Amino acid sequence: ITRALRAGHAFTSALQTVALEMPDPIAKEFRRTSEEPNLGMSLKASLEHMVERIPILDLKLAVTAILIQRETGGNLAEILENIAEVIRERFKILGQVRVYTAQGRMTGWIIGAIPFALALYIYVVNPDYINLLFMHPLGRIMLLGGLTMEACGALIIRKIVNIKV
Repeated sequence: ITRALRAGHAFTSALQTVALEMPDPIAKEFRRTSEEPNLGMSLKASLEHMVERIPILDLKLAVTAILIQRETGGNLAEILENIAEVIRERFKILGQVRVYTAQGRMTGWIIGAIPFALALYIYVVNPDYINLLFMHPLGRIMLLGGLTMEACGALIIRKIVNIKV
């Protein structure tokens, strides 16, 4: 869109260019958005419908900027270029966050697997020792408590590691 605007095309023409040159499903959505004003719908409503069909934060940001620019004026190509830069930076930060949280994710997997691996080892080495945990009523209560704490720990680690960008 930015390149078409810099080349001197109108915004609706830029939408049609994206619809023609991009692969599906992007082309299909932009084609629909560029055709809706031809059928009597306002461009604002057409862009808002696209945001409803594609609930992506980056698209909502771009459409909001386009709609504000249409009301206030300004260089739309420059605004879209700045939004593209923001989106690229978000992806960079998201990649960095995944790298930084990799150790936490791996720790979660290891801590989650250790009790089960240890129980399997004890069952192989001395089955009578671990069978008491499954047969005795107090053992079942302890087993249920351990599984509950294991699940809570996994959820806490997941909450710590899942960082929204």
